[in-house]
Amino acid sequence: MLLAYVGDSDPFEPPTKVIVLEDVGTPDGQWGLENFQDVFIGICTFQSDDMDHPAFAFVSEEGKVWFHLPSRVEEDIADAGLFKPGSLGLGYLGGIKQLDGDLFAFGFGGQIYRRAAPGKWEHFDAGILGSADDEFDLTDMCVSGGTFYAVTALGARGRICARIQDTWVDQSNPTGEWLNAVAADPSGTVWACGRNGALVQGNAESGFASVGDPGCDENFLSIAFFNGQVWLCSANAIYTYASGALSKVETGLAPKLLNAHRLQAVGDVLWSFGYDDMARFDGEKWTRFVCPATKLFTPKA
Repeated sequence: MLLAYVGDSDPFEPPTKVIVLEDVGTPDGQWGLENFQDVFIGICTFQSDDMDHPAFAFVSEEGKVWFHLPSRVEEDIADAGLFKPGSLGLGYLGGIKQLDGDLFAFGFGGQIYRRAAPGKWEHFDAGILGSADDEFDLTDMCVSGGTFYAVTALGARGRICARIQDTWVDQSNPTGEWLNAVAADPSGTVWACGRNGALVQGNAESGFASVGDPGCDENFLSIAFFNGQVWLCSANAIYTYASGALSKVETGLAPKLLNAHRLQAVGDVLWSFGYDDMARFDGEKWTRFVCPATKLFTPKA
Protein backbone atom coordinates (compact mmCIF):
# COMPACT_ATOMS: atom_id res chain seq x y z
CA MET A 1 0.00 0.00 0.00
CA LEU A 2 1.28 3.45 -0.96
CA LEU A 3 0.22 6.96 0.02
CA ALA A 4 0.52 9.59 -2.68
CA TYR A 5 -0.72 13.03 -3.62
CA VAL A 6 -2.33 13.72 -6.95
CA GLY A 7 -0.26 15.11 -9.82
CA ASP A 8 0.94 18.66 -9.22
CA SER A 9 -1.38 19.23 -6.26
CA ASP A 10 -0.13 20.45 -2.89
CA PRO A 11 1.00 17.36 -0.89
CA PHE A 12 -0.19 19.08 2.29
CA GLU A 13 -3.75 19.53 1.02
CA PRO A 14 -6.35 16.79 0.45
CA PRO A 15 -7.00 14.48 -1.23
CA THR A 16 -4.53 11.72 -0.46
CA LYS A 17 -4.47 8.92 -3.01
CA VAL A 18 -4.21 5.44 -1.47
CA ILE A 19 -2.73 2.95 -3.93
CA VAL A 20 -2.81 -0.80 -3.30
CA LEU A 21 -0.74 -3.30 -5.29
CA GLU A 22 -2.43 -6.66 -4.79
CA ASP A 23 0.20 -8.96 -6.30
CA VAL A 24 3.75 -8.06 -7.35
CA GLY A 25 4.11 -11.51 -8.90
CA THR A 26 2.08 -10.61 -12.00
CA PRO A 27 3.54 -8.49 -14.81
CA ASP A 28 1.41 -5.43 -14.07
CA GLY A 29 0.10 -6.32 -10.65
CA GLN A 30 -3.47 -5.66 -9.62
CA TRP A 31 -3.76 -2.01 -8.68
CA GLY A 32 -6.51 -0.40 -6.64
CA LEU A 33 -6.97 3.34 -6.16
CA GLU A 34 -8.97 5.44 -3.72
CA ASN A 35 -8.94 9.14 -2.83
CA PHE A 36 -9.41 10.27 0.78
CA GLN A 37 -10.29 13.80 1.82
CA ASP A 38 -7.61 13.77 4.50
CA VAL A 39 -3.88 14.41 4.41
CA PHE A 40 -2.46 11.00 5.33
CA ILE A 41 1.27 11.17 6.01
CA GLY A 42 2.31 7.78 7.42
CA ILE A 43 1.57 4.11 6.83
CA CYS A 44 2.66 0.79 8.33
CA THR A 45 1.54 -2.81 8.68
CA PHE A 46 -0.14 -3.72 11.96
CA GLN A 47 -1.14 -6.95 13.71
CA SER A 48 -2.83 -7.20 17.10
CA ASP A 49 -4.82 -9.68 19.17
CA ASP A 50 -8.05 -7.78 18.49
CA MET A 51 -7.68 -8.18 14.69
CA ASP A 52 -8.17 -11.48 12.90
CA HIS A 53 -5.44 -10.75 10.31
CA PRO A 54 -2.78 -8.10 9.61
CA ALA A 55 -3.89 -4.68 8.44
CA PHE A 56 -2.41 -1.56 6.96
CA ALA A 57 -2.71 1.40 9.35
CA PHE A 58 -2.34 4.95 8.07
CA VAL A 59 -2.51 8.20 10.01
CA SER A 60 -3.45 11.75 9.02
CA GLU A 61 -1.61 14.86 10.10
CA GLU A 62 -4.54 15.67 12.43
CA GLY A 63 -4.52 12.25 14.14
CA LYS A 64 -7.11 10.23 12.25
CA VAL A 65 -6.07 6.56 12.03
CA TRP A 66 -7.55 4.23 9.41
CA PHE A 67 -7.17 0.45 9.48
CA HIS A 68 -7.45 -1.15 6.05
CA LEU A 69 -9.54 -4.23 6.85
CA PRO A 70 -12.49 -5.94 5.11
CA SER A 71 -14.63 -3.57 7.18
CA ARG A 72 -12.69 -0.33 7.49
CA VAL A 73 -11.99 0.83 11.04
CA GLU A 74 -11.37 4.48 11.93
CA GLU A 75 -9.96 5.83 15.20
CA ASP A 76 -9.06 9.32 16.35
CA ILE A 77 -6.13 10.44 18.52
CA ALA A 78 -8.03 13.07 20.45
CA ASP A 79 -5.43 15.75 21.27
CA ALA A 80 -3.13 15.22 18.27
CA GLY A 81 -2.82 17.56 15.32
CA LEU A 82 -2.94 21.30 15.09
CA PHE A 83 -6.35 22.72 14.24
CA LYS A 84 -9.05 20.26 15.29
CA PRO A 85 -11.05 20.82 18.51
CA GLY A 86 -9.23 19.38 21.53
CA SER A 87 -5.81 19.41 19.88
CA LEU A 88 -2.80 20.35 22.00
CA GLY A 89 -1.73 22.61 19.15
CA LEU A 90 1.83 21.26 19.07
CA GLY A 91 1.80 20.50 15.36
CA TYR A 92 0.89 17.80 12.90
CA LEU A 93 1.66 14.12 13.21
CA GLY A 94 4.31 12.78 10.86
CA GLY A 95 4.55 9.00 11.17
CA ILE A 96 3.15 5.70 12.42
CA LYS A 97 4.94 2.44 13.32
CA GLN A 98 4.37 -0.85 15.10
CA LEU A 99 7.16 -1.49 17.64
CA ASP A 100 7.32 -4.33 20.18
CA GLY A 101 3.74 -5.28 19.36
CA ASP A 102 2.27 -1.82 19.96
CA LEU A 103 1.23 0.84 17.47
CA PHE A 104 2.76 4.33 17.82
CA ALA A 105 2.00 7.64 16.10
CA PHE A 106 4.42 10.56 16.40
CA GLY A 107 5.09 14.04 15.08
CA PHE A 108 5.93 17.68 15.67
CA GLY A 109 6.71 18.90 19.16
CA GLY A 110 7.71 15.44 20.35
CA GLN A 111 4.20 14.02 20.36
CA ILE A 112 4.21 10.23 20.74
CA TYR A 113 1.00 8.25 21.18
CA ARG A 114 0.68 4.53 21.96
CA ARG A 115 -2.44 2.57 21.05
CA ALA A 116 -3.27 1.05 24.45
CA ALA A 117 -6.50 -0.57 23.25
CA PRO A 118 -8.85 -0.29 20.27
CA GLY A 119 -9.81 3.40 20.04
CA LYS A 120 -7.65 4.31 23.06
CA TRP A 121 -4.41 6.25 22.46
CA GLU A 122 -2.18 7.34 25.34
CA HIS A 123 0.79 9.69 25.57
CA PHE A 124 4.16 7.93 25.46
CA ASP A 125 6.23 11.12 25.44
CA ALA A 126 7.25 12.07 28.99
CA GLY A 127 10.54 13.92 28.74
CA ILE A 128 10.34 14.59 25.01
CA LEU A 129 6.95 16.28 24.60
CA GLY A 130 7.62 19.96 23.99
CA SER A 131 5.58 23.13 23.81
CA ALA A 132 3.93 24.80 20.85
CA ASP A 133 7.01 26.96 20.13
CA ASP A 134 9.59 24.13 20.26
CA GLU A 135 11.59 24.01 17.05
CA PHE A 136 12.00 20.30 16.48
CA ASP A 137 10.20 17.57 14.62
CA LEU A 138 10.25 13.98 15.84
CA THR A 139 11.02 12.23 12.57
CA ASP A 140 11.37 8.54 13.40
CA MET A 141 11.35 5.85 16.10
CA CYS A 142 12.73 2.36 16.61
CA VAL A 143 13.23 -0.17 19.41
CA SER A 144 16.27 -2.29 20.31
CA GLY A 145 16.72 -4.61 23.27
CA GLY A 146 13.52 -3.28 24.84
CA THR A 147 14.73 0.34 24.67
CA PHE A 148 12.89 2.82 22.46
CA TYR A 149 14.82 5.41 20.45
CA ALA A 150 13.64 8.56 18.68
CA VAL A 151 15.37 11.18 16.52
CA THR A 152 14.51 14.75 15.61
CA ALA A 153 15.18 17.35 12.95
CA LEU A 154 14.82 21.15 12.98
CA GLY A 155 16.00 23.41 15.78
CA ALA A 156 19.66 24.12 16.47
CA ARG A 157 20.68 20.45 16.15
CA GLY A 158 19.17 17.04 15.76
CA ARG A 159 18.53 14.96 18.86
CA ILE A 160 18.82 11.27 19.70
CA CYS A 161 16.60 10.25 22.60
CA ALA A 162 16.25 6.95 24.45
CA ARG A 163 13.34 6.00 26.71
CA ILE A 164 14.81 5.01 30.06
CA GLN A 165 12.57 4.15 33.04
CA ASP A 166 9.49 5.59 31.31
CA THR A 167 11.17 8.92 30.47
CA TRP A 168 12.84 10.04 27.26
CA VAL A 169 16.44 11.08 27.86
CA ASP A 170 18.72 12.95 25.42
CA GLN A 171 21.74 11.02 24.14
CA SER A 172 24.83 12.52 22.56
CA ASN A 173 24.49 13.25 18.85
CA PRO A 174 28.14 13.44 17.70
CA THR A 175 27.22 14.93 14.31
CA GLY A 176 25.08 17.78 15.61
CA GLU A 177 23.04 17.41 12.41
CA TRP A 178 19.31 17.02 11.91
CA LEU A 179 18.38 13.33 11.89
CA ASN A 180 15.70 11.92 9.64
CA ALA A 181 15.64 8.18 10.35
CA VAL A 182 16.60 5.66 13.03
CA ALA A 183 16.57 1.86 12.91
CA ALA A 184 18.06 -1.15 14.72
CA ASP A 185 19.98 -3.75 12.72
CA PRO A 186 19.62 -7.52 13.34
CA SER A 187 22.41 -7.42 15.96
CA GLY A 188 20.58 -4.71 17.92
CA THR A 189 22.91 -1.85 17.01
CA VAL A 190 21.00 1.42 16.54
CA TRP A 191 21.73 3.52 13.45
CA ALA A 192 20.57 7.04 12.63
CA CYS A 193 21.09 9.15 9.52
CA GLY A 194 20.42 12.71 8.45
CA ARG A 195 21.66 15.95 6.96
CA ASN A 196 25.18 16.55 5.56
CA GLY A 197 25.91 12.83 5.34
CA ALA A 198 25.24 12.23 9.04
CA LEU A 199 25.46 8.56 10.01
CA VAL A 200 25.80 7.38 13.60
CA GLN A 201 25.68 4.02 15.34
CA GLY A 202 25.57 2.85 18.95
CA ASN A 203 23.07 2.57 21.78
CA ALA A 204 22.11 4.18 25.06
CA GLU A 205 24.58 2.07 27.05
CA SER A 206 27.73 2.62 24.99
CA GLY A 207 26.84 5.97 23.41
CA PHE A 208 26.76 6.95 19.75
CA ALA A 209 29.66 7.44 17.36
CA SER A 210 29.79 9.18 14.00
CA VAL A 211 30.74 6.67 11.27
CA GLY A 212 29.81 8.56 8.11
CA ASP A 213 32.07 10.07 5.46
CA PRO A 214 33.02 13.67 6.42
CA GLY A 215 33.16 14.53 2.71
CA CYS A 216 29.58 13.43 2.04
CA ASP A 217 27.00 16.22 1.91
CA GLU A 218 23.92 14.12 1.14
CA ASN A 219 20.76 14.59 3.19
CA PHE A 220 20.05 10.96 4.10
CA LEU A 221 16.32 10.39 4.51
CA SER A 222 15.93 6.68 5.17
CA ILE A 223 17.87 3.65 6.38
CA ALA A 224 17.36 -0.10 5.86
CA PHE A 225 19.27 -3.35 6.34
CA PHE A 226 19.52 -5.76 3.41
CA ASN A 227 21.97 -8.45 2.30
CA GLY A 228 24.14 -7.84 5.37
CA GLN A 229 24.66 -4.17 4.57
CA VAL A 230 23.38 -0.81 5.71
CA TRP A 231 21.44 0.93 2.93
CA LEU A 232 20.78 4.68 2.88
CA CYS A 233 18.99 7.01 0.50
CA SER A 234 18.91 10.73 -0.11
CA ALA A 235 16.35 12.43 -2.34
CA ASN A 236 18.23 11.45 -5.48
CA ALA A 237 20.61 8.59 -4.67
CA ILE A 238 20.99 5.26 -2.87
CA TYR A 239 24.12 4.26 -0.94
CA THR A 240 25.44 1.24 0.89
CA TYR A 241 27.67 1.44 3.96
CA ALA A 242 30.08 -1.40 4.71
CA SER A 243 33.60 -1.74 6.12
CA GLY A 244 33.58 1.91 7.14
CA ALA A 245 32.88 3.28 3.67
CA LEU A 246 29.92 4.67 1.71
CA SER A 247 29.35 3.46 -1.85
CA LYS A 248 26.87 4.97 -4.30
CA VAL A 249 24.55 2.39 -5.86
CA GLU A 250 24.08 2.17 -9.63
CA THR A 251 20.72 0.52 -10.27
CA GLY A 252 21.23 -0.10 -13.99
CA LEU A 253 17.73 1.23 -14.68
CA ALA A 254 17.16 3.21 -17.87
CA PRO A 255 16.36 5.99 -17.43
CA LYS A 256 18.16 6.30 -14.09
CA LEU A 257 16.17 6.22 -10.86
CA LEU A 258 14.54 9.64 -10.55
CA ASN A 259 14.44 9.80 -6.76
CA ALA A 260 14.47 7.60 -3.66
CA HIS A 261 13.01 9.07 -0.48
CA ARG A 262 12.39 5.88 1.49
CA LEU A 263 13.89 2.39 1.62
CA GLN A 264 12.15 -0.66 3.05
CA ALA A 265 13.43 -4.23 3.23
CA VAL A 266 10.67 -6.86 3.12
CA GLY A 267 11.88 -10.45 3.20
CA ASP A 268 14.39 -10.94 0.41
CA VAL A 269 13.51 -7.73 -1.46
CA LEU A 270 14.59 -4.12 -0.95
CA TRP A 271 12.08 -1.47 -2.05
CA SER A 272 12.84 2.14 -2.96
CA PHE A 273 10.01 4.68 -2.90
CA GLY A 274 10.42 8.18 -4.37
CA TYR A 275 8.03 11.00 -5.18
CA ASP A 276 8.22 10.08 -8.88
CA ASP A 277 9.76 6.63 -8.99
CA MET A 278 9.45 3.20 -7.36
CA ALA A 279 11.77 0.20 -7.71
CA ARG A 280 12.66 -3.11 -6.06
CA PHE A 281 15.96 -4.96 -5.73
CA ASP A 282 16.06 -8.76 -5.33
CA GLY A 283 19.78 -8.88 -4.55
CA GLU A 284 20.77 -9.17 -8.19
CA LYS A 285 18.59 -6.91 -10.32
CA TRP A 286 16.62 -3.66 -9.92
CA THR A 287 13.10 -3.55 -11.38
CA ARG A 288 11.05 -0.37 -11.82
CA PHE A 289 7.32 -0.23 -11.08
CA VAL A 290 5.09 2.38 -12.71
CA CYS A 291 2.01 3.23 -10.67
CA PRO A 292 -1.29 3.85 -12.49
CA ALA A 293 -2.31 7.44 -13.17
CA THR A 294 1.32 8.55 -13.29
CA LYS A 295 3.34 9.64 -16.29
CA LEU A 296 5.53 7.08 -18.02
CA PHE A 297 9.25 7.63 -17.62
CA THR A 298 10.87 9.31 -20.59
CA PRO A 299 14.67 9.29 -20.94
CA LYS A 300 16.19 12.75 -20.74
CA ALA A 301 18.99 13.92 -23.04
